[in-house]
Amino acid sequence: MSLATQKLKEFLKENYQNVVSPDPVIRKITLSSFINTFGNGVFMTTGIIYFSLIVGLGAQKVALAFSLSGALALCLSIPSGHFADRYPPRLIAFVSLIGSGICSISLLFVESWWPLLLVLSLWEIFDVFGQNARMALIARIGEGEERVKIRAYTRAVTNLGIAFGTVVAGFALAINTVTAYKTMIAIDAFTFFLAAFTYLRVPNVKPSLSEHEKFDWTILRDIPYIKAATLHGVMTMHFVLQNIAIPIWVVQETNAPRWWVSVIMFVNTVAIVLFQVRMSKGIASAQIGAAQFRKAGFYIALACLLYGAAKGLSAPAAATLLILAMMVHVVGELLSSTGGWSIAFEMADQNRQGAYQGLWRMGFGGMGVIGPSLVIFFAIGLGQLGWIIMAGIFAITGMLMTTIAAGKK
Repeated sequence: MSLATQKLKEFLKENYQNVVSPDPVIRKITLSSFINTFGNGVFMTTGIIYFSLIVGLGAQKVALAFSLSGALALCLSIPSGHFADRYPPRLIAFVSLIGSGICSISLLFVESWWPLLLVLSLWEIFDVFGQNARMALIARIGEGEERVKIRAYTRAVTNLGIAFGTVVAGFALAINTVTAYKTMIAIDAFTFFLAAFTYLRVPNVKPSLSEHEKFDWTILRDIPYIKAATLHGVMTMHFVLQNIAIPIWVVQETNAPRWWVSVIMFVNTVAIVLFQVRMSKGIASAQIGAAQFRKAGFYIALACLLYGAAKGLSAPAAATLLILAMMVHVVGELLSSTGGWSIAFEMADQNRQGAYQGLWRMGFGGMGVIGPSLVIFFAIGLGQLGWIIMAGIFAITGMLMTTIAAGKK
């Protein structure tokens, strides 16, 4: 065997292990996640187009239905997390995936706005219960760095699943018929059912709370955790930046070719798949996680300055700078993810991980509601000044997190 062939085999093996864990329990969790997110990628790419143009509800009304259903689920984040603390999280996750699959099938028969809102709302309710149950299960089968590693594996396969789903959905967009779009919805429904039964292979864990322990809102007295969840929510604005502001900025405000948006996003996807697990090593405490989070703030801030600087440059120069910006951005994304997961798990009450992960999720969910308007205002409305302001927001957010984590041992 030549040296080059041996090096190639080692490279492929190393990167394979960054997606497929040698731990059989983690493999079962990530397999279910991959199946589920593959379906998500299919629906995310075609769902809004189908209901807006094919069903004829219009983009604004469809977007409103998605926003309202998401806001409803946000209100249930903490109660659904408490539910996962009181009852077996594996069972809750299974039922939630089955319920989501039924909702997905129901979308095949939706032809007006109110039924769409109803089905999406039920879907989001199932999703929030399922997400918090899966986080509670991860918190109980691992400790410290192990929890962060499991989240890193699920994040890697999530990106991979969505990427593959998006590719498959492209066929429906190319064919552009009612049958093609409905086939995508049916595929999405099937992936929910398959992911549900795959998840049953994950070892069961006992509830961390007794069934007689009633739900209350005392979790809202944990001010340090609320501050940390809020700061994390602010930092997740960079995801909204990727999905909404950067594509518009590239197309409207720079001389880079329109298709360069796809290249930028491809760089992000590949980097997450290859490096997320690597970046999870050694993150065993909230304080270490906060240090990662602080670094993330500086990297994302620098990326914002680079994105903004691409305006007015020639096409080759702008394209090169935008790729550099995304490379810096993705380092910040990797750091903020691993740091955030560690803080979320380690600062929580260990007997109430479900409820605490629900509270943590509210920061991310809240940014999902207000983020699109914010990033459009800063990046497009204010232009290069807006990118400088966002850079300052990310840098300050990262620094503040270290203070909060240091105060809660």
